[in-house]
Amino acid sequence: MAGESWYKEALRRLSRRSRQKKFELLESFFKPRPEDLVLDVGASGATFTPYTFQDYYAYPNRIVAGGIEQREIGEARRRYPQARYAIFDGCGLPFPDKSFDLVFSNAVIEHLLTARQQECFAREVMRVGRSWFVTTPNFWFPFESHYHLPLIQFLPREVQRWYNRLFGTHIPKGQVPHLRLLSARDMRRLFPASRIVGVRVTFWPETLVAFHVDPSRLMT
Repeated sequence: MAGESWYKEALRRLSRRSRQKKFELLESFFKPRPEDLVLDVGASGATFTPYTFQDYYAYPNRIVAGGIEQREIGEARRRYPQARYAIFDGCGLPFPDKSFDLVFSNAVIEHLLTARQQECFAREVMRVGRSWFVTTPNFWFPFESHYHLPLIQFLPREVQRWYNRLFGTHIPKGQVPHLRLLSARDMRRLFPASRIVGVRVTFWPETLVAFHVDPSRLMT
């Protein structure tokens, strides 16, 4: 088990470094201000520290965070009490147009299972946000970040189940999470007014980011 512990710790460090780089990128482009109102779509009470948006963002009291999972929202509220929370569906956000200075979403869109759902999610992000920052694992990165297994995303679903049953250490044996991973081309299609960049910790970008900064911020 010592080898497995080393493996998990290495993955944990890579994950933390990847998130650090994403938040550094966000800060360099968006340049947060105390008055900005921010929506976090897909809030989590994750146990890694530092790990989530609330761990990094300079003004946590200006965050409205939420998602569809009551348990996740409850954990996030206990861990990050400065933010405000709500239960909502990212494909139908209950907020007026352009009501947030920034919409942030980390690794949520790939869990929507159809092209139509992902399109609805992207439209809602762009509708309610003046600026946005949406991340997702890169389909073409050979090591899949949910399973922690190489090349599994390129296999048929039943083969994925067999592969995970034999070699998986992160997802329970035999289970296959529902994912629709995206490429840079997919992200450009979903977020046409955005810049698409890759975030790299290893030899190839593990994460893709679609971001847009409200032009009015650049004039102040």
